[in-house]
Amino acid sequence: MWKQRRFGKGGEICGIAVEPRRASPVLVITLPGLGQAMSEKNYMFSGLRKILAGHGQRVVQFDYRGHGDSIGELGDATVTTMKRDALEVLSEVTEEHPAERIYLIGHALGAVVALLVADQWEREYGTPCVLVLLAPPLAAFPSKETLFPPEVLGRLEQEGVLDSQQLVPGFDYYTLSDFDRRQYDYFSAWGAHMLYLHGQCLSAGMIHELDGLRPVQLIQEYGREVHIICSTEDAQTQAAVRGLSHVFLHPVEGYRYFYQHPEAMDRWIEAAAGIVLNRKQGE
Repeated sequence: MWKQRRFGKGGEICGIAVEPRRASPVLVITLPGLGQAMSEKNYMFSGLRKILAGHGQRVVQFDYRGHGDSIGELGDATVTTMKRDALEVLSEVTEEHPAERIYLIGHALGAVVALLVADQWEREYGTPCVLVLLAPPLAAFPSKETLFPPEVLGRLEQEGVLDSQQLVPGFDYYTLSDFDRRQYDYFSAWGAHMLYLHGQCLSAGMIHELDGLRPVQLIQEYGREVHIICSTEDAQTQAAVRGLSHVFLHPVEGYRYFYQHPEAMDRWIEAAAGIVLNRKQGE
């Protein structure tokens, strides 16, 4: 049975927790992408939670501060604060009921947060973490100086935050005719949905930290069990981790991003659930 929870200092982090009737040594925590609520694109992680709960798994979803129902605004968030929030939630739920094995399931920027959290958690506490990374952003991105005009970056640095509409101007969310596709693809890779990102602010700190991330290097250095779910069309991701013995690829047929079609989302949910439940797709 699931219930709403408040995590962190002062209950600032909103979440949902499923506690099975029989105690489980396994804990699953989901980590959404940039600007996304805990449900992840409306139902990705909520659908996954329901499947795992039906198999007696302990599952926790939460909104980072500045996301969803948690306190704050997106302009307050950085990669550092997202990692901190995840560690706060993980500390709280494992203090209540210790876990022998932790699955961190992250999408896009949430996949990077999962890598950062797992590395610190295992070094400090020794509890094994299994990473399930959905469409991790492994492409070589252009620098922020290449992506954004100097006057926009200057205004961002001066003001500290900017409405994302100023960073990524455009109004045609269907054909993208008035967007700079490099900018659009950049934020999509981190998990943002431009229609919902617009109207919210992004901070200079967030842009600076995104610019400095090297997810492929993080995966290489992590060195322990990593599962990557990506589209069969995502040749860049598959090539980036080819030859890494600790990385297990789970290509899913269909669309480049799972949220482009309900059927694709169902396939990705099935793949993620299968990793946790140790079964193959279709079983």
